Amino acid sequence: MRVSLRRLTTAGLLATGLAAALAPALADPALAEPGSGGAAGSAYGLTLTGPLDIAPVPAVSSGGEQVEKSLLREKGTKFVRAEALDVRASASRARSKVARLSVPSADLLASAVAAKCDGGRGSAHLADARIAGRRLDAAPPPNTRIPVRIEGVGDATLTLNKQRRMSDGRMNVTAMELTLPLTEPTTLSVASATCGRPAPAVHKKQPKAPAPTPVRRDLPVTG
Repeated sequence: MRVSLRRLTTAGLLATGLAAALAPALADPALAEPGSGGAAGSAYGLTLTGPLDIAPVPAVSSGGEQVEKSLLREKGTKFVRAEALDVRASASRARSKVARLSVPSADLLASAVAAKCDGGRGSAHLADARIAGRRLDAAPPPNTRIPVRIEGVGDATLTLNKQRRMSDGRMNVTAMELTLPLTEPTTLSVASATCGRPAPAVHKKQPKAPAPTPVRRDLPVTG
């Protein structure tokens, strides 16, 4: 019973803490769902799905030239802290970087978490990242899954450099995804970027040179 109550309390802190921290950013109508409107490239800093869904923030999307957005935030929640978030995207490139990430209840720390998508290829980079005292690779291979036992929470799963090819051919890479077994499955995604392949260059065919027209001339007759 104590474990159930503790998990319920943790879930409440998760939902309430993140909602309070992200509410000012969510009030900005410019923070649309990444990929909305048919944009080819998109990126976001972090998002939460579970008992309370938190829309991706900050978020950008673009089908043409690069757009970017930054969010500086004080440590205003006990569950997750991220002091700086920077995202940018164009049609075939996207990048997301989150600095000084901390999730105390999961014993998760990172100086920086970044995802990059370029021409339909994704990658992730972590700086000084640890979970439950375990150091994480700076450049983890795609879809690295790490099972973690968190005291008072249970068995969690951390996925690093999560990559998936979307139905429209675009690549989505999420640097870090933490799934917690609370009252409902809860997932925190950090640093995500989506991009498409660059449009193939169009080479115009050069018109063929016209065949030369023979010129007839009467040659003088000598002799």
